[in-house]
Amino acid sequence: MPHYIGLMSGTSMDGVDAVACEIAAGKNAPLRIKLLAHAACGYPEKLKERLFKVAGPDGSAGEVCALNAELGELFAKAALKLMKHPALAGIKLAAIGSHGQTIRHMPQLGATLQISSSALIAARAKLPVWSDFRSADMARGGQGAPLAPVIHLPLFGSARENVSVVNLGGVANITHIPAGAKSVKKLIAYDTGPGNMLMDYAVGRMGAGGFDKNGRIAARGEVDEALLQRWLRFPYFRRKAPKSTGREMFGGDVFFATAGAPLRWDSNAVATITELTARSIAGEIIKLGRLGRPTDMLVLCGGGAKNRYLAGRISALLKGIKVRTSDDLGAPAQWIEGALMALLAHYAAVGEPLDMSSITGAHEGPALLGALAPRPESAKD
Repeated sequence: MPHYIGLMSGTSMDGVDAVACEIAAGKNAPLRIKLLAHAACGYPEKLKERLFKVAGPDGSAGEVCALNAELGELFAKAALKLMKHPALAGIKLAAIGSHGQTIRHMPQLGATLQISSSALIAARAKLPVWSDFRSADMARGGQGAPLAPVIHLPLFGSARENVSVVNLGGVANITHIPAGAKSVKKLIAYDTGPGNMLMDYAVGRMGAGGFDKNGRIAARGEVDEALLQRWLRFPYFRRKAPKSTGREMFGGDVFFATAGAPLRWDSNAVATITELTARSIAGEIIKLGRLGRPTDMLVLCGGGAKNRYLAGRISALLKGIKVRTSDDLGAPAQWIEGALMALLAHYAAVGEPLDMSSITGAHEGPALLGALAPRPESAKD
């Protein structure tokens, strides 16, 4: 059975997760994924500052070029760190799947950009590297996002229950998996709006660190209902799926300049922003139910799943629906998106196209996702 490494960094721009997977697939057997090992490399603060700047309206081509190489080295470092993990001793790896770092996502223009030199990763790790998984979908008129449903289906799909999976990264996305679904074509998925991004921004403006650990700051604040209702009228929340978004819409400076900022950056602001994330997610699950897509169980994954206050608010808004974290179900939250990249590398390597039409709105049928940076000649057997 082939083994792959997946490399992932999300819109929170805080580091790289590397995940090793064993993937078993056959024509007459269901896909099976075994999560083997995980390693992480955080971004230095100065690199994070440069990424936030280049992802904004003033990013320069020269800085993008430099960061592409710098991130390539860092992604390769994460892969090499994982390759030394005891769980991988004696295992021959087939390939690496790398998401890169998104610095711009403009689906209305059919454009998206993830940087981190795949050729450099291939040279350092001495393995073929698959990347650029969004472009082929966007070339067919799709949003190019979210890709998460590809891994949500084999990890969380159920024969008897309708499952919704919400990935709480910088942006939140939802995947609805009907009971008994066998392929991604049966799923609906899209970005619901902010996940951790606006909460992290507010905590930073308070000078209280990089994120709200366990939602402690939000828990001691009070929600400004009038301000929250104004934010909930933000046009993206009324847009119909398929839809995707990112920092260019929900980055703190951009969003609050458009939707209105709190009077003070304090615990009340964090509480109100956390409630925005909770209500925008819960509202979509309720809306899907009205459209004949009910949810029996909700699975929370991604870094935001560790925010107990946020998880509690989502659960309180969805009475009658079981709410679990991916960790509860044996899939550590920090591993999932890396495993997604490993799985996408597998599909690319075996030449299996994916029909993402129900998720991204792409047309022209299934597409092969990914571009290959081959293993260096010097590394070949």
